[in-house]
Amino acid sequence: MNNPEQAQFLEDCRAALASGSFKRAVFSSRGKGDNKFKAKFELVVGGRRQFVCYSDNRTSKEETSELDTEALYLKMAGPEISPFRAATLCTEEYDLHYSENRKQEPRLYKSRASMKGQVKTHNKPKNYVLREDRPYLRGLGVTNDAGKVNKKHYGKFRQIANFVEIIDRDMRDFVDSAESPVTLLDLGCGKGYLTFAAYDYLRSRAGQEPQALGIDLKANVIDLCNEISQSLGFDGLQFKNARIHKDGSGDLDVLIALHACDTATDDALALGLRSNMKYFFCAPCCQAEIAAQMGEARNGFDLINAFPLMRRRQADIVTDVCRALLLTALGYEVKFLEFTALEHTSKNVMLAGKVSASVDRRQAWTDYLTLKRQYGFKRHSLEENVRDLLPQD
Repeated sequence: MNNPEQAQFLEDCRAALASGSFKRAVFSSRGKGDNKFKAKFELVVGGRRQFVCYSDNRTSKEETSELDTEALYLKMAGPEISPFRAATLCTEEYDLHYSENRKQEPRLYKSRASMKGQVKTHNKPKNYVLREDRPYLRGLGVTNDAGKVNKKHYGKFRQIANFVEIIDRDMRDFVDSAESPVTLLDLGCGKGYLTFAAYDYLRSRAGQEPQALGIDLKANVIDLCNEISQSLGFDGLQFKNARIHKDGSGDLDVLIALHACDTATDDALALGLRSNMKYFFCAPCCQAEIAAQMGEARNGFDLINAFPLMRRRQADIVTDVCRALLLTALGYEVKFLEFTALEHTSKNVMLAGKVSASVDRRQAWTDYLTLKRQYGFKRHSLEENVRDLLPQD
């Protein structure tokens, strides 16, 4: 039987469906493990008609039916979904959240509308596509007051859009099924373009307000980012003027470190590893550590070392492959991506990954040691930073 807060939540769902302001409703049942049940109702517009798409975690199909307020209300209030333990309703005017603490004491509260102005069309691709009218883009100067991309910032807009598509592809299922607020840390966030984008994406898809923090040494941009965040009501997004520390501080879901110079990327990854990060997205920059040590490389690499530019480029590749092998040795599935077109930036290689129990950690560690011998370098900052976490020979 539903408590008064659950009953009120369902009434709000019925009212939103009837008034045309309904966008999405997500419910989580009281079950645990394989018995946990999660269901989603989402408004879909096709031509002049409106439908509601229903999906849950027990079937692989999506059911689409015409918008029928009473039928949908009865389904939401039915025994398969109710009594639920957590739920979020997104409308044009507000978001409504229902949650329970460990003592099963209920809480019902509203927040700003995370899907205001958004319409899912029947033929819309599944991947999240960045919209030009997102308010933070205007605050950052990427778009004008009319919500259109400023010509000089088109490259930046495409970079942000590509990044959002990457995290949507890699993290969509995790975000949709998250039972607690998703935590995100952006190290070396700069003006916060990608911090805002990632937070906005998480806020739009997740059932709860994400908790995000951007860190950078430039006090002026940190102040600007905090002003924009506060003006938009982004309660879960903060920026801090600080250095990257290698030690972890609590569990972390998502780590971002784009264009952290040289070994700062390794410091960022070390922090993420010690914080039990689940996903990471890094784009290294200005790498010099390995290039300075490649004088002892074997197997004909002296031919490459004879040309300083080629030596540096080869060292960049070796540096990142070493990072990938070390991360794999620590239990992550790793891949390399081009996260934006070369005409926008030459620093377009992204190292991305997620925690995985299926990777061959021992083989990755062996491969790393082999690469280290062949290229003749003695030190890699990521290895130094997390030596105690690596296999001990």
